[in-house]
Amino acid sequence: MRPIAISLSPNTEPDDIRLAWKVLLSPWRWTGGDMVSQVEQQLSRKLNHYAVVLTSSGRSALKALLTAYGIGAGDEVIIQAFTCLAVPSAIKWTGATPIYADIIPQTYNLDAADVSRKITNRTKAIIVQHTFGIPGPLDELRQIARKGGLILIEDCAHALGTTYHGQAIGTLGDAAFFSFGRDKTLSCVFGGAIASPDTKLINKIKQQQCQLPNPPLIWIKQQLLHPILFSFILPVYFRANLGKIMLVASQRLGLLSRAVAPEEKVGGQPKHIAYRFPNALAYLLANQLTKLERYTNHRQRIARTYQTALASHPGLPHTPDNTQPAWLRFPLLVDNPRQWHNQAERQHILLGDWYNSPLAPMDCHLPAFDYKLGSCPQAENTARKIINLPTHPRLTNEDVYRVIKLVNSQ
Repeated sequence: MRPIAISLSPNTEPDDIRLAWKVLLSPWRWTGGDMVSQVEQQLSRKLNHYAVVLTSSGRSALKALLTAYGIGAGDEVIIQAFTCLAVPSAIKWTGATPIYADIIPQTYNLDAADVSRKITNRTKAIIVQHTFGIPGPLDELRQIARKGGLILIEDCAHALGTTYHGQAIGTLGDAAFFSFGRDKTLSCVFGGAIASPDTKLINKIKQQQCQLPNPPLIWIKQQLLHPILFSFILPVYFRANLGKIMLVASQRLGLLSRAVAPEEKVGGQPKHIAYRFPNALAYLLANQLTKLERYTNHRQRIARTYQTALASHPGLPHTPDNTQPAWLRFPLLVDNPRQWHNQAERQHILLGDWYNSPLAPMDCHLPAFDYKLGSCPQAENTARKIINLPTHPRLTNEDVYRVIKLVNSQ
């Protein structure tokens, strides 16, 4: 059976692989050059011509943004539980404290009423996460932020391509940050961005980014090898575990980087936070940006198919009116997720587990991120029941119906 994998380089198409080879064999293109500024302009055009700056990752983007706003020691930033450690990490690296608010189940996004309860005189900002590309409660949060004189930041790591009342997500708060990691809506393996209508703020961040060093050449090489190596790993992933062995070997040999560094799981700061975004990865991102509309339409079409075929399932997600989610993944609430994952693997399908903990990944040290179990019961209950169905660009109609058959057989 053809492997279906939700997170193993899911956006990579043949032209991306050819481009990665081309850039890998052209090391004079890896640093310097003007490709970064070209991509910033390309992304700006998709975000209502907001000012844009690229960074080495989504978490480095958030850290830079908070620092530019002057947020630091003694300040609090409200975020949701049911998130990735990247968000509270970036807050803590500035010296500020993450304050967790609960979510509304089956929207996977902030409960605005709980946000109001968590505001103190130390609160400086609210981060609204558009989980899986489903818009968060922007109208309510904008009102709360205005009333309290707070900064509203959009976390668009899952949501590039989403619209809210006809307006692009990422253009509805004071600023937004994005991720272009290996399994986001667009991917250049590592990368992030900040967008804002405040050009002074973005220029300030650009000046700070220009002072950062370029990544080591070995790090750039690892990212360029990612789409190339996965073009060999994925087809044989379930063939006598050959693909799994190749993946582990590539990581141990230093040919591939890890999405989350071991030190991050205990609150440490990975080295790439201190790198500027390299010209080499800008080539990959530029190519992916040309596909945004096609990718978004593809994911939305698959989500509609799931919603129709699984209409009787009690764990379907709910979406706000007048919105068009980008559907990075399609979430489903089920009993015994581990059983679902095991059954899927037997059929050569890798489902997703975002987020099987109120703070992912599951093996991170929660006290290092100031999260207390029991503080956000809806998020914790949702994490115990979540699985993610794939929507990525490589899925064929046959693949989608294999996934639907799997769900209906449980």
